[in-house]
Parts: sequence; C-alpha cells; structure tokens
Amino acid sequence: MNIGLVVSQRARELLTDDFLLKIYKESGIPYVAEFGDYLANDVRDNELQGLLIVSESDMSKFVAEADERLGLNPLAIEVLPLSWFSEKGENYRFALLMAYIRKLSRQELVYRLQPIKNVTISRRSLIKFKLYEYRPYPVLFDSIFAEREINTLISSCPKGILAKTIEGVGVTSPENCSYCGYCTTKGYLGYLEMPTFTTDQLVYFINTINYYDDKAKALVFTKFKDIPLQEGYYPLLVPSLASIPDVFLYVTYASGLVPVLLIDRETNDIEKKRLDEIPTYFPGSKLPIYKVKIEELQKLELKNELSKSLIPEELPLRKYRRRNLYLWAIDEMKNKVKLDEEAEVPDIYFVSIDPEKCVLCGVCVRACQMMVPDLKNVNDTMSLEYNIPMCIGSQRCVKNCPENAIKVERFAKIKELKKIAVSKAVVAKCRYCGKPIGSVKVKNKVDSLLIDMGFSGTAQYTDVCNECKQKMLTKVWLENYLKIKGGK
Repeated sequence: MNIGLVVSQRARELLTDDFLLKIYKESGIPYVAEFGDYLANDVRDNELQGLLIVSESDMSKFVAEADERLGLNPLAIEVLPLSWFSEKGENYRFALLMAYIRKLSRQELVYRLQPIKNVTISRRSLIKFKLYEYRPYPVLFDSIFAEREINTLISSCPKGILAKTIEGVGVTSPENCSYCGYCTTKGYLGYLEMPTFTTDQLVYFINTINYYDDKAKALVFTKFKDIPLQEGYYPLLVPSLASIPDVFLYVTYASGLVPVLLIDRETNDIEKKRLDEIPTYFPGSKLPIYKVKIEELQKLELKNELSKSLIPEELPLRKYRRRNLYLWAIDEMKNKVKLDEEAEVPDIYFVSIDPEKCVLCGVCVRACQMMVPDLKNVNDTMSLEYNIPMCIGSQRCVKNCPENAIKVERFAKIKELKKIAVSKAVVAKCRYCGKPIGSVKVKNKVDSLLIDMGFSGTAQYTDVCNECKQKMLTKVWLENYLKIKGGK
C-alpha cells in the first residue's frame, strides 16, 4: 500500500525537517507533508491508500470524514499522539515512526470491508449523501484454509453474529459488531483477522523496532493514546485488549521484547474475560506477561537481558500462519533461556496411540483437518507418524478411529513438539504381483472379521490386490462362458 506521512505544525517543529527527510528516504514512502488544505489533492495525485498522522490534536473528526474529504473509500488511517515523541531520543522516535509506517503498509485487509448503513442518519449526513460507513469488523485473511477453525470461531463470538459463509466464516451483521476482536484470538491458525491488527502487521512492527533500536525493552499493547511512556517502551495500538492472541505475546518475548498489556478501569467484560485467559508466563519459563494499569506503567522497571531476534516475515504467510509463529517462538526462546522441557504448551495437543489396537488402516490420516498423522512405507515396513506440533485437538482422529486406538487428553510438553512414530507393521503384498496392499495388521483384521461372518472362502483373497482380483474374476468369467458355449 502507498502510505503518506502527515504531521501537524507542532509535530513538524518537534521532529524537525531533517528528521522527516530521513524518514522519507529510509521508508521509501511517496509522501511526507505538514497538514494543510492541499492534502486532498496530494492524496489523489500520489495515489495514497493510507495516511499515518502525527498530531497533538484530536483527529477523530477528520478520520470520520476522511472518505468524504479525500475521496477514498475506505482509507487506511492511523493517528499517533505527539506526546509519544516528546522528550524521547531520536533513535526511539525514528524506530517508532518507521514501525507504524511498516504496520500501516500491511493493512490490505481494510479493502475487503464492505460499506454498511449508518446506525444514525443526521440531516447533515443526508445533505452530504453520507449514508454508509466502513467499520473494522473481522475479515478472512484466506478462505481456502478457514475450514479448520470455523466451528471454534463461530462459537467464540460474544454477540453470536459469526456464521459459515461461502468463503468460510464471516460477520453476518457488521453493524452489530463491537469490533472487540475476541473471535480472532480463538482461531488456531489466525485466518480471521482484525483489518487494523493482523498477524503480519505485528511481525513487521516488532521487526522494525528491533532493527532500528537494539536497546528496545518492551512492547506495550494499548488501546489508550494518552499514556506515559519511558524510553525503550514502544506502544502498539490495538483495537481492544480482547483482540490480542496468546501467540502475539509469545512471539514478542521470543523477539527479545517484553510484552506489556495496559489495562484500565474502562476495561469491559469481554476484555476482562480475555485477560483472564491470557497465560501468566511464557511456556516453560518464569518470564511474566505483564498486565499493568496506566498509573503503574511509568513505574514499571524491566530488566530485559534477552537478545534481539528478527521474526521470519514469511511465517504468517504460510498455511499454518500463527501456529508457525508459535513454534518459532518456542524454538527461538530455547536459544535465550532454559525452558522446562516437561512444561505443557497451551493449545498444542498430544496424541497417544495404542500400538496393540492400531492396525494402520489410515482412517485418521484422512480424517485429520491439520494433516497431523501420516502413513509412510519404508522398504517392507509401514509406519504411522504424528506431527504433534500441528495438533489443534479437534478429536477427529479419535472419533473416526474404528479400533478406538487414539486418545487426545492433554497438551503436549515442550519435549514432545516433534514428529513421533506411533505404530509400525510389516507391509502386506499381493501374492501374485507383489504390489503393497496395506499393513499385515489390517489384512489379519479383515481376515478375522470375514471368518467370523462366515465368509472364510473370501478371506483367502485378502492378500490379493484389486488389479489381480480383477484379472482372476475375468479369467473365471471367461472359463464359465466358454463352458457354456461348449455345452451348446
């Protein structure tokens, strides 16, 4: 997205023209200017799709009327208070501004929003034909893989306005959505996103902070702008405290920044519920996830000795998205602190298989939506493997296993986050052509079932592949046909 940086007169004086020129050259954005009446023409001439504004004034009125003034529908806008830059060093200012520029440049999801009717229509809005507006309700990042978390997402909405659609899952009544973002935190993979607070936006924001400021200490998740900030504490505006997934906090820690959640007496019920759900520590460690009030933020003293890391920016673009980030965070943290290998990892489940019951039929492989189980043939041995880190605990393998050999009863431990072989058997081969036809365990199981049902004759052919069976049946048919013809 083409992003423009607009500053107020006071912001320009504080930041200085030399500083803004440095931002312009480093970021590569096409437009930097002081706020003025010429802005509308400049936005159109430079084909800007978003604006980052730094101002000491309340810009809510401008933001509300931006589509009318600037002629863009919708226009991605982020407003930063000038107070965040006051009494801070140039390095801090530079890193913070660059982080928000990169974050805003990844706000493509705003263009998937559909206009909805204004709840209240005033005389002024009628005169200006302003009957519709855009609201930041959750939007699907990618509809292809959304099936994997649809049921969880639908059941999580506190207002009950999420439903299955042709594309996957969507907000059925955007005008009734409170934009709390709680549903986006409940998805295993992160395919439902807040358009102003996406997974890749977080990654870009953190990476920019760490790239430009190796002394950065903390990332403050906040919905408030009027907050006191210490040097090294970087504020990240969020739609709501309910919109922060656990993995966002884990990946923040693994990158070398301490996650801080800013709470206040204005915190609503759904935010309180989400805050209660958020873990207290990074898995397998005593590294706390801080939840502090505004008046406590200035007094918070963090001794952050974690080394900085850049998060691989391609991870949230792969099909497992947030699960990729989760696993990266744990692996990266192992390089920085000693994690308790016996500690359980929230939301990653451990699958246990009874090898005595498992016949390697492959039903679990076909049933799993996350492709956790996999059957492999190596030489004359067939093995069933489970990729534990990808298990979301859907229990599909448990419900579909005909032998009741599978259990999913707990979270996986850190030491168990790997592929594990759970069952093995010799490969059964066709007695005529030698083609593999499954495991010996399956063959023996089928044999016993056929015999018990009185089909002992049929049981003699369970070690014959379908192609050879077809040849045998064709031969029998021809022999019978020739006998009939010869009899005539």
